[in-house]
Amino acid sequence: MDKITHLQIPGPTNIPDSVLRAFSRPNIKHRGEEFSELVTDVIEDLKDLFMTENEILTFPSSGSGTMESAIVNTLSPGDKVLAISQGVFSNRFGDIAEDHGVEVERLEVDWNSAVNLTKLEDRLKKDVDKTIKTILLPHNETSTAITNDLAGIREAIDNANHPALLVVDAISSMGAIELKTDEWGVDIVVASSQKGLMLSPGLSIVSISDKAWEAVKTSKLSKWYWDYESVRENIHNGRFPYTPPQTLYFGLEESLRLIKEEGLENVFKRHATLATAFRKGIRGMGLELFAADEIASNSVTSICIPEEVDAKAVINTLKEDYGIIVGGGLSKLSGKIFRVGHLGAIYNVDIIGILSGIEMTFTKLGYNINLGQGIKAAQKSLLKI
Repeated sequence: MDKITHLQIPGPTNIPDSVLRAFSRPNIKHRGEEFSELVTDVIEDLKDLFMTENEILTFPSSGSGTMESAIVNTLSPGDKVLAISQGVFSNRFGDIAEDHGVEVERLEVDWNSAVNLTKLEDRLKKDVDKTIKTILLPHNETSTAITNDLAGIREAIDNANHPALLVVDAISSMGAIELKTDEWGVDIVVASSQKGLMLSPGLSIVSISDKAWEAVKTSKLSKWYWDYESVRENIHNGRFPYTPPQTLYFGLEESLRLIKEEGLENVFKRHATLATAFRKGIRGMGLELFAADEIASNSVTSICIPEEVDAKAVINTLKEDYGIIVGGGLSKLSGKIFRVGHLGAIYNVDIIGILSGIEMTFTKLGYNINLGQGIKAAQKSLLKI
């Protein structure tokens, strides 16, 4: 008999049964009226999810692809960007820009910290000639499980009276952590299908402000597949300049229906509630967290691995003995943390089960865990007692 597995990496995530059923629909004419109507309806629902009146485009790609799209559509060779460097995926944003001939200045942030708002504001104030065209940063740094204060970042930019575009990677936060695109003045938000949207990988989504569209008009970087203007022209008619991933659109329609049915604020509240209970459970069993509570992510948690415990053994035991698949530490955090995703289709009992597997894993590996105490702490958190 096949073992039931629990996919608790920070993405891809578990897919609801109704979304899986939506994937099984037969293909239809991708330039026909039925699919055009589906695309039009989905784009409107995505605006609600992104909390924006800005235009929404989609691409058949991973999240990294849509990060590249934000670079090549708004910048020109030699332009300067300020890239936040606080983990693997924020560094990737800067790397993409460098590979396209953009000058990248990196604002270094300790990997166990969020963006320092004062430091950001001071750097922008020093840019008296306004040479920085764009600020690149993650809403939620997946490699460290730390969430940045986007409202505070917008305030810091405004306090510095700086015109730079604010471009945000929301790949591991969209659909799990509140992001008020318009209210917080985020010019470009990039997201993808396989995390909070509860789909398979392969569909990326981007919202683009009027200010960003002005930058699109002057951009000189090479693009064809990523051309915002070409996709915009077609998507207004419910079409694309190339063959779209129909199956993912079928699933997206259903996942957005599920989110709407639950209510977006309730979705955010559920993720916050589960994340809090999970962190309390980890501490209750005697393990330490990498991120402080005030900056900790509601979509993924990073857990410190004691020096006497082998990181690979933790990950392998969770998978082989308990069917729980988690992520390891990346780059300089390899072997030092493991990461548990708790976003998308996840609920109270799932959290308790994951914590139980972690407790049993560390016990089996000979580490003196407070067996049962993590589960108890999480239950009390969920019950608010």
